[in-house]
Amino acid sequence: MKILEKDLRKGYLKILPEDQDDLWALYNIIKPLDRVTATTSRDIKHGETSSSRRIPMTLTIEVKTLEFQPFTERLRIRGIVVEGPERYGVKGHYHTLNIEPGKPLIIWKEKWSENELEIISRFTSRKQKVLLATFDYDEAAIALLTEQGIRLLEEFTSNIPGKREPVLFQKGLEKYLSSIAEKILDYINKFQVDIVVIASPGDLQKRVARIIKEKKPVNIITDTVSIGGQSGIRELLRRDSVREAVKETNIIKAQRILDEFHKNLSKNPDMVAYGIDDVEYAVKYNAVDKLLVSEELLRIYDEEVRRRVSSILNEAYKRRAEIIIVPHNSDVGLEVEGLGGIVALLRYPLKKPLNN
Repeated sequence: MKILEKDLRKGYLKILPEDQDDLWALYNIIKPLDRVTATTSRDIKHGETSSSRRIPMTLTIEVKTLEFQPFTERLRIRGIVVEGPERYGVKGHYHTLNIEPGKPLIIWKEKWSENELEIISRFTSRKQKVLLATFDYDEAAIALLTEQGIRLLEEFTSNIPGKREPVLFQKGLEKYLSSIAEKILDYINKFQVDIVVIASPGDLQKRVARIIKEKKPVNIITDTVSIGGQSGIRELLRRDSVREAVKETNIIKAQRILDEFHKNLSKNPDMVAYGIDDVEYAVKYNAVDKLLVSEELLRIYDEEVRRRVSSILNEAYKRRAEIIIVPHNSDVGLEVEGLGGIVALLRYPLKKPLNN
């Protein structure tokens, strides 16, 4: 993400999203009643009997709803046109802006919160791209680790003959390992990957790593998992070696915080808070150290709840808490939603009021 223009006194930022993660960040920043300006096109009818034609124009809309599907390259922002070419009579009508990577937009707010500006700042820094691959003798999976969560790129079976025919088994295994290496190389080039993490039972992952390194110098980490496929990917994400290598990725940070939350919840419950009431109370007493909030809670229809959540985030940020928005489609996101949409690790033990 790039900031092309910035004037907070006038309340706007002009932003250039560069990839899907940037669109996801904008989805969590833009709120109803904000205004967004972007180039678009609209069907305009000339006269009552003539056919309409699509006219390019720049419009500003007051936001009503947003729609974003994870791992897609389009953010849809629907609202009422408040500024546009007078000759087309579009003011006051609904319009949907389709925002894509490489397409600039201007976001106008009555007031930018410090938390929103922090999200913008984080996404203007270059994001580490990490490719994950796990396999065993039966199946393999390749995934991309993103700010939105785990994007499964490919899953396939080995088709290796049984070990009763040793020669055919070895040939099938070599072909399978080479195929995994080739697929990984293709994704490295496609996504400009910084780190590749390969894991399998035994030491098969080292053989795949050697094949890759013979063809392309790339940072590869190898580790072991008990199983391949998607289950192996989930197991891999809990390995300390992987967490250390990709510790700056938000989804990894969030998983680590959630693990610590569960540990404290059972052993030292006064060191955690969850749900809006308890977290709001903890923020009030400057007790929150780390905070996870579900993106679903940020977009809840209840205006009063949305206001409270926004206030919690702003106060927590002012008091130097680490805040991470977790995507709905991730394992972490679903767990956080089950805990009221917001959880916190505390700086010191805090007894919660009984009425909370």
